[in-house]
Amino acid sequence: MAVPTAVPNKGDKQVIPSQDSQELLLSYLERVLDEHNRYEDYYNKMEIVDKAYARFIENIDPTTGIARGEGIDAATQPVGVVNMPSTTPPIVVSQVDSMVAYLADVFLSGYPIFPVVSSPVDKKEAEQLETMIDDHATIGGYARQLLMFFKDGVKYNLAAIEADWSAIEQYSQIDLLTNPGERKLQRDNKSYTKLKRLDPYNSIWDKTVSPGDVAQEGDYAGFIEIKSRTKLKRMLNRLANDNEAFNIREALDSTVGDSAYRTHPQVSNYVTARKPTTGINWYEYITGTADTKATTDGGDNFEVITLYARIVPKEFQLQGPMQKTPQIWKLVYVNQTILVQAKRIISAYDYLPILFGQPHEDGLGYQTQSIAESNIPFQEAAKTLFNIRFNSARRAVSDRALFDPDLINATDINAPVPAAKIPVKSNRLDTSRRIQDAYHQIPFDARGTETALQDGMMISSFAKELSGLNGPMQGQFQKGNKSVVEWTDTMGNSDSRLRMPALTLEFQVFMPLKEILKLNIFQYGQDAELISQKTGAVVSVNIAKIREKVLGFRLADGYTPKSKLAGTENIMQLMQIIGQSQYLQQAFGGMLPGMFGHMAQLMGVRGLEEYTPNAEQANQNTQQALTMEAQAAQQASPPPPSEEGMV
Repeated sequence: MAVPTAVPNKGDKQVIPSQDSQELLLSYLERVLDEHNRYEDYYNKMEIVDKAYARFIENIDPTTGIARGEGIDAATQPVGVVNMPSTTPPIVVSQVDSMVAYLADVFLSGYPIFPVVSSPVDKKEAEQLETMIDDHATIGGYARQLLMFFKDGVKYNLAAIEADWSAIEQYSQIDLLTNPGERKLQRDNKSYTKLKRLDPYNSIWDKTVSPGDVAQEGDYAGFIEIKSRTKLKRMLNRLANDNEAFNIREALDSTVGDSAYRTHPQVSNYVTARKPTTGINWYEYITGTADTKATTDGGDNFEVITLYARIVPKEFQLQGPMQKTPQIWKLVYVNQTILVQAKRIISAYDYLPILFGQPHEDGLGYQTQSIAESNIPFQEAAKTLFNIRFNSARRAVSDRALFDPDLINATDINAPVPAAKIPVKSNRLDTSRRIQDAYHQIPFDARGTETALQDGMMISSFAKELSGLNGPMQGQFQKGNKSVVEWTDTMGNSDSRLRMPALTLEFQVFMPLKEILKLNIFQYGQDAELISQKTGAVVSVNIAKIREKVLGFRLADGYTPKSKLAGTENIMQLMQIIGQSQYLQQAFGGMLPGMFGHMAQLMGVRGLEEYTPNAEQANQNTQQALTMEAQAAQQASPPPPSEEGMV
């Protein structure tokens, strides 16, 4: 494979791999793609799941929405002669969306998504870190990316998300010193941890390990994208600004060969799925003439492959420290022939920055069924029973019959008009052939089809028992008289079954993700003035102070909230016990204000210091408290003995 000449970009400190090193890295990509293409059966399974989720029906007429029927006589009906509607009950989509909604309620309903837990001494730095992570979550749309991540996990029992330190352009106004009163816009880059849900059809990973172990034990993980010329140029410009890009001209002049991008399955009868490898030819658009340079200047779309690989630098002739130690490197290829980025990555726990989740994990690896896959047989069975009942009703109204083709036309007999007027070609000279003899209806026996709908509903209930998503968990009313305690216990038991996938995702994805968020800020964070999304106040982030303590902070989430990590319920109970005991008040009474402030910080209260009384008011409150305590002690003490009672 030919390797282009590496031409350095801006910056003298950029380290560009040699041509021999690039050749080795391109060969490594070839081996990875060969292994990737061997697992066609897994991607075929995902296509089946998507078609079942979308209730996609083949051979449907997009103009009428009518498809060939399924049921008693579906196999004997020629396509295009008698088209009957086919009904698919929404079993897969209801179970999938209900489980996704549950996971979203667990992990994404809190605010912020990743709160910070700390000791009372470090609460100021904890608030700064929490504001910074919340700002990154707002910019990166963490909730949207995680929501799609959950849906992939429930549909395919496999989901991937990338956590990469990235940058976006932002503009701010600055005052001109030469002309006071005038302002101009200044462009700057804002860095943050970008979460990106990866398309499972175009994700690459080491399949020798189970999905939950890819980030920790896998040798590589990556993804394939299709970018237009403009999008590729923007990406290369950002890399060039950070002195991380090379072979820019060669990449823009390259063309797509044998693309590894996988097209999504056809799940709509109105929109055709296509492979987005071709795009606008900019040369023809600008010049108005045909591209005579084989699209090297105008260009179709480009295939970009991002690969995080655990490699030994010395084996690939890469420069850097500890060349004989396996390291994580980020490699970006264009059209499988041009290497444009090779950068070492320092990740928390030595995890690959692409985290894979498998909500249902039983040790069988990729054979484990997802919620969607396990519900497909029930949906197909219920679909067959429903259509048997519908076709039976149609045949009861208009059943099979015998007719004389010399007297009645076949198209008139099979007309879909409910009140058709059928012409009869009668011969008045032949009195032996009557109109009644031209048509004879065959009686229809509906035995065995009366309970088809009830059977279909029973099978649908089996799907709910399989996944644990019963009617009440889906927001449906449950008949029967139950007390509040009985209902709470019942729903609690059903909820405990659904928390198993959430617990699995917590340890597979969210725990390492939270450590990656902290480590990225520790490595790349900068001082900033941020607006708190909770209070709207300006928070000054001192990254030097945060670096001293950031690795000791703990990030919470929906599954492990602050109340679990910090024990807020226990703190509240201790405050009540101290307030009820005079002896404990004497020993620990001075700690109550600090405990109260710490509780407020854990509960998300900001600006508590605004409620602190001034010195004069504090002295008055103290004097009043002392007076009340003295009066209470005097009333509680026994009266002195009288003189008459004394001896």
